[in-house]
Amino acid sequence: MPKTKGGYSAPALEKGLEIVELLADEEAGLVQNEIARRLGRSVGQIFRMLEVLTERGYIKRSGLDGRYRLTLKLFELGHRHPPVRRLLAAALPVMQQLADSTGQSAHISVYHDRRLLVVAQADGFRAMGFSVRLGAHFPFRPDRVSARVITAFQDDDRRARLMTVLGEGASKTERASLDRRLAKIRKEGGVAAPSDTVTGVVDLCHPILDATGSAVAGMTVPYVKIRDNPSTEAETRRAAAAAARRISAALGYRD
Repeated sequence: MPKTKGGYSAPALEKGLEIVELLADEEAGLVQNEIARRLGRSVGQIFRMLEVLTERGYIKRSGLDGRYRLTLKLFELGHRHPPVRRLLAAALPVMQQLADSTGQSAHISVYHDRRLLVVAQADGFRAMGFSVRLGAHFPFRPDRVSARVITAFQDDDRRARLMTVLGEGASKTERASLDRRLAKIRKEGGVAAPSDTVTGVVDLCHPILDATGSAVAGMTVPYVKIRDNPSTEAETRRAAAAAARRISAALGYRD
């Protein structure tokens, strides 16, 4: 039976944590038998743990395929944790300054459970504009600039794991094309491209980097040309890139 460094053991807690940690790396989820086999335990040993974790909302079981997956509860709890508060504390004032100076909205997205989740958002003072709702979530797909940027700015191992989601179902040719797009993003430091989702919007997206140089989030400005807004697309892009660098520096990144 595994013990802590202090010589103590808590079998039930250990089993529960093993399940959570296992599912954290399984984007598609696992059925009960797979979980037991991967952990080297019997179904009887993990059954109660699965029931308790489900009742407490940490995992959920699909009624279609019986697979267990993590829910957003750990992410929600993480918002109470200092590192996440630090990200929001560093980002929100800078994002608001960016929105006020350019008249364009800005939002920050993170990767969670095969999806993009918007965790911060700021609107400018202009009467008109385009913005994405705080708390909105989207599929982690190549047509999302934040998904491409977050994947591009990772170490090799993490990028490979994200690519299993980003490139899911892609052919070998499509996968090679996506790899080239990510390399171009890394070289240019971000993305400026017409939105694949909304006509007339140009997505300007840059990574928010931590001390290791990995992207913890992507900051996007959905640029919309408005007659009474003097900020051009080029000016907004430069301002957005500078804002992303300021937030990254506050998180410990050094270029």
